[in-house]
Amino acid sequence: MLQFIRSKVSSIFVKILFVLLIASFAIWGIGDTIFGSPAGRAAVEVDGDVRVTAVEAAEEFDRSRRRLGIPLTVDQAIQLGLLDQTLQNLTVQSLMVVATNRLGLSASDEQIVQLIHRQFRDSLGQFDRTAYQTFLASNGWSESEFVSRARRDLARNQLIGAVAAGSEKTVPDAIVKTLHDYREERRIAAAVRIDASALPAPEQPDEAALSAYYEERKKDYETPEYRGVSWLAVSPQSIAQSMEIPEDELRELFEERKASFDTRGTRTVDQALFADQDAAGAAYDRIQAGEDFAAVAEEVTGMSAAELDFGQVTRSDLPEGTAEAVFALTEPGSVTEPVESPFGWHLFRIREAEVGAPASFEDVRDDLRREVALERAYDEVFERSNAVEDALAAGSTLEEAARSLNIPLNQIPFVARDGSQPAGGIVTTLPGEPFLRTAFETETGTQSTLTETRDGTYFILRVDGVEPPRIPELGQVRPAVLADWDTEQRLERAEDIADEIVAAVKAGTPLAEAAAEHDLTVERLPAITRQGQGLTPGWPPAVAGALFEQKAGGASAVSSDQGAAVVTLVEVIEGGGSMAGPQDQVRAEIAGAVSNDLIELLLADLESRHEVTVNPGAVRQLFTVNEGAQ
Repeated sequence: MLQFIRSKVSSIFVKILFVLLIASFAIWGIGDTIFGSPAGRAAVEVDGDVRVTAVEAAEEFDRSRRRLGIPLTVDQAIQLGLLDQTLQNLTVQSLMVVATNRLGLSASDEQIVQLIHRQFRDSLGQFDRTAYQTFLASNGWSESEFVSRARRDLARNQLIGAVAAGSEKTVPDAIVKTLHDYREERRIAAAVRIDASALPAPEQPDEAALSAYYEERKKDYETPEYRGVSWLAVSPQSIAQSMEIPEDELRELFEERKASFDTRGTRTVDQALFADQDAAGAAYDRIQAGEDFAAVAEEVTGMSAAELDFGQVTRSDLPEGTAEAVFALTEPGSVTEPVESPFGWHLFRIREAEVGAPASFEDVRDDLRREVALERAYDEVFERSNAVEDALAAGSTLEEAARSLNIPLNQIPFVARDGSQPAGGIVTTLPGEPFLRTAFETETGTQSTLTETRDGTYFILRVDGVEPPRIPELGQVRPAVLADWDTEQRLERAEDIADEIVAAVKAGTPLAEAAAEHDLTVERLPAITRQGQGLTPGWPPAVAGALFEQKAGGASAVSSDQGAAVVTLVEVIEGGGSMAGPQDQVRAEIAGAVSNDLIELLLADLESRHEVTVNPGAVRQLFTVNEGAQ
């Protein structure tokens, strides 16, 4: 054959053919050099000094697309503006790099090491290299790329910190006070609640009325899509259960960490919060003189008994500066002297006290074994999950892989996207997310890829069947339709009663008298803020909005999914009075907004001083080339 080809080369036509072939190979081989490859073009460039290539921009865009957690194609993500947002972020980063470089700002190797060790720790507080490597892999970064990004971000934070520093000092006191008083204004209301469920049952609808009601709302009764799923899962928790840890190793670890196992003391307390020391001191004196803690607290602060309950706490649960005072008391009923925290002045009443005690090895042996076993199981889970993946790649079915590797095969015949089943209830035995999302993105009869959940479990699933959504006949959902009709009728009647009471009050009838016409009583609500803080549980949240739109003598009706309510304004407490919170939070929020404005001005200034070039077409072309290659 080789000789045959050689003999034909002498032909002039064959020679011409060879010339054409050589030319075509040359063009294909050096086409990127002649015409320019989209991969090598700059997507973002600043002054020619800092350059983000199309490949780097495409990788960042793809990472952002995956982080959305929604299955979007490249075209869909671009149409939603994700590419533009990615390029804008890269432009900001590039401008920051130029600024930090010219200012000589940088991060040391020691700062980088501290950052990595702080972010990736195991349950014992040690550096977790496995977690670090998993993080790098999930983001598609090498260690050098991550270090470079971290160094750049730390330098950028130095610049931002310098720009934003001292912003709290620039906030005028008058602005802080005005905004604080507006937010902290409280109002007291007289109100009537109409509970729809307590109203007389409406007459049952005839068949025609019920059918008409159902026809208007039948989409509400549509069943979800159900899927039958089989899966294999390898979890650290299941591996840890069968893992044996030597007794002497556990004892040695216990001795090393003995102090941390001592049982911590707890207190079950009530807490009253005051705006200043004088108010707290006056309340403390009254309580010491024999008055009831809850009665005094409610009178002074407006806090109900439920709001005073702070529950069972350890030292670390308490506001800064209060733990010593609380844990100095052990006698139930005793009350601390006024104590200050960043939130204001507190009085705490001790309801129960549990004193801490040293722990023995027997006390914590099982907990310690589970902790160590779980930590080691995270290493082994990689090996077992890889064995599952290898078995399936070699052609085994899920059933065969389960038998050969002695791993349980899990199956469920019907499950909806939210984890519910046709008979009702939520399945609680499924792996965590993204298990269900994966199940509803995988085609029928096919297997998913090996996927990790948030708690470190690895799974591979197969969709065995799909039952599409359907709208049932009225007879199949009659009880549910009747219940919904009944609820709707009661809610409408509750709203009608509320409107009747409002009309009567506006016509001059006292609220109590108008409410009595419907066998309802008036309640006095505690002082509440515009955001509804202090509103008694069970009242519609819309009460706050209605109350702050009112003038004295007015009345408003509000609705909820429980019924309706009528509220009338009784008293306005300017600036919150003694119940007002500290102004520091308001100042910090304004300072934060000022800092953001300063940073935006910095970016605008950098953009005006430097030549910025953004080329989204290079990134789009790269995705087009890649898709064409596939």
